[in-house]
Amino acid sequence: MILLKYKSTSIFLICTSLILSSLMVVVIGFNQSNTAESFMEENSINYEILDEQSISSTDTFSQDFPIFGYRLKVEDAQPIIRDENGLVNIYQDKINVVDLTLKLKWNDFEFTNVPIYGVLYLNKNEDKGFYYQIEDPLCGFFMTIIITAEMTYIDLAFDDGDAQYCYNGLISKGYMSFDPYFNQQIEVVHLNVVGNTQTNSLENMIQSLQDFQSSSISVYQNNEKEEIETSRSVTFTQYGVAHECADFSSVNLAEDLPDDYWEPYTEIDYGIYRRTPTEALVKSDLQFYNRDLIEGGHGYVHNIKAYAMYAHSNAAHNTEWLIREWWVWIWWPFGYYAQEWLTPSEVSSLWYHSYDPVYDIEVDVYPYDMILHATVCYGYSGNDGIPHMAKAFVDYGAAAFVSATVGIPGKHNDEFTGDFWYDLCQSDKTVYQATQSYISTHNYYDDYPTWPENLNIDWVYGTHIKIYGSTGVRLGN
Repeated sequence: MILLKYKSTSIFLICTSLILSSLMVVVIGFNQSNTAESFMEENSINYEILDEQSISSTDTFSQDFPIFGYRLKVEDAQPIIRDENGLVNIYQDKINVVDLTLKLKWNDFEFTNVPIYGVLYLNKNEDKGFYYQIEDPLCGFFMTIIITAEMTYIDLAFDDGDAQYCYNGLISKGYMSFDPYFNQQIEVVHLNVVGNTQTNSLENMIQSLQDFQSSSISVYQNNEKEEIETSRSVTFTQYGVAHECADFSSVNLAEDLPDDYWEPYTEIDYGIYRRTPTEALVKSDLQFYNRDLIEGGHGYVHNIKAYAMYAHSNAAHNTEWLIREWWVWIWWPFGYYAQEWLTPSEVSSLWYHSYDPVYDIEVDVYPYDMILHATVCYGYSGNDGIPHMAKAFVDYGAAAFVSATVGIPGKHNDEFTGDFWYDLCQSDKTVYQATQSYISTHNYYDDYPTWPENLNIDWVYGTHIKIYGSTGVRLGN
């Protein structure tokens, strides 16, 4: 058994809050050329300061962005290899889609006709922030761009079937340097907040982001497991994945799950833990480690057997997961411009089947046999009482989804998660038995001391905690 952890400079998180009801959303359709002209006059955009770029027509867009990150191959002796000198070019000459070319340490990659969706944020000071999602689940490509007046942030994750590529970019060029309107419709969101003042230098922010990239992932390898092949030369690999999108306590239980619970007591081959992953990373992990590919009778079958999600939510969001909160990291200059909610429809869009008869290639991306424990307030259902997120997994092949219909007190989250996985891994209990065991031991579901009164109410299975899918499934020893 080998434990590989990549840790460096600690990143301090400063949490702020947002009153969700203060958002006003208006959907408008922009004419690219007219919008660009009025926007240029209002903000005195000077196109001449683009790096060797000139915009001869507002119907096309081309811009290079430096990026840095790493390649991840969990089965390698050195699973993480860094690349500090990547480059991504974004090109657009058609409505609502873009082409991307990535020049990385290992290879060049191209993605064409990738859909793009945008939001324009306006705060009380009328400061602008452009938030774009560029993603194509069928290609396994996920990307976010945030553009303010003088800075641009890039987050992307994709795979080539053999490895994952996880990159960020942070440059001191924003909409005062290039036209940020892509040729598409864009949402306008008015935020009832003031702007964020950033005093750190770009170099310090980049260094902090590079340190955070390295410190926020841990890979666990079980070398005692033998590779299993069928007569058709198909390899089978099982994974445990933990995403800690919210830091509930000082105990980093999600990081310990793969090494102390899943890997030594189950048939899981590799564990992947991410601290505060981005939406792109969450989507990429769910796809890449659930992909089956068979080509001419040869290939591989990948399954996330165990999945632990730590995240915030509330009853009004009806099981959506808050992947990135309004966290202001040392390197984060964008304030309130990038809250990322992962919706059930986004999760269900990750799953697909394809077959190429010419090359005899069959691809399945589904969460088959997954046991998912969501340590999320109202993770099973919210105000509408419907298990939306659970259905986005179980209706597409997952074995069981366990979560709460109520708020979970922060100080009990690690306890809840740890006891559940302990019973599945070391006691060989079913999902139902592990859930009931926790309920019988802990007779509360919400006792925040800041509330008007403590709510010491007994957990009731089927009321406060529910299972969607199979109650009799085991993790497998």
